[in-house]
This record gives sequence, structure tokens and C-alpha cells, in this order.
Amino acid sequence: MGHHINALIGTNEALKSFVTRLGSPAPTELSFGLVIIPLDEQRLDAIAMSVEPAIDGFTYLTPHMAEEIAAALSGPTLYVETEYFGGMGGQSAAYFENGQLTWWGAESSDAPPVGSSLADLYEKTANGGKSPINEGLSRLGVVRSETCDEFDQIGLQRFRSLEALGIEYDD
Repeated sequence: MGHHINALIGTNEALKSFVTRLGSPAPTELSFGLVIIPLDEQRLDAIAMSVEPAIDGFTYLTPHMAEEIAAALSGPTLYVETEYFGGMGGQSAAYFENGQLTWWGAESSDAPPVGSSLADLYEKTANGGKSPINEGLSRLGVVRSETCDEFDQIGLQRFRSLEALGIEYDD
């Protein structure tokens, strides 16, 4: 089973302008006072259509898009991309605070030398290491427990696709 999402995670207040501007589905509530809004290609283009290459490790996030996201936020926010299928793939996260992109990270089983398999990523996080998304969620104030990493703490495992987050595609 695959996992593919592009989304912004933050508080309702931090993401309010994006929900209005992008016509996004209603934000989905997570724990720790956070919400998530999905970003399909149409919404990503609405943020900042650009022909420039994506930031290293990302599929969609370009420098111009990062500037547009940073300028529109009203609080700390995490941009995430995941693309996994059959245990292969990767994830990327970018953390925005005070109107700036302040941190980003990416991990992929497709692009050595950063690479590892999905199983290796699970082992890394189980042993206290942090994936890019977990690091970003930690920066948002999410605290892991003894049995759950940050990703599971806020329930992101429930969302394996943009459709699960409310995006509807016309047939």
C-alpha cells in the first residue's frame, strides 16, 4: 500500500489564509492543537507556479513557492511531501517560522547517499532517530511517546493519500 501526501500542518490560525486562498477542504484536526490541509498539484500551482527546479529532496517545493508560503503564514508551519510504495520512496519536510523557511530535510530510498529503505526509516525512528517529518513535527511542539513517534502521535498514519484528506478528483 502506498503513501502520498503533500500538505501544510500548523494551527488553524497559522493556515487560515491558505484555506481561504486555495479553496482547500476544511482543515482536518490533529492532536497538539494542529490541523492539516492537503495540497494537490492545482493548489501547489496556485501558491506559486514556477518553472524553477524544486529544492533538493523535494518534488514540488521550489524556492519561490517557499517564499510564498513563508509570506502567507501567521505562525509556525510544516510543509510535508511523502511518496512511498512497496517500501520504497521518500519524505521531505520544510519548517517555516517568523516569515522564513528556517529548516528543511529529505530522506529517500531512491537517491543515495541519503537513502534507506522504509524499513530502515522505521528502525531509525524506533531507535530515537528522527525522519524529516518527525523533526519538523517536533519543531511544531509535537512530543513523541514511548510507543509512538511524532508522526503517529498526531495521527498522520490515517492519511495515506490526498483523497483521505478531502481532495476530490473529477473522473
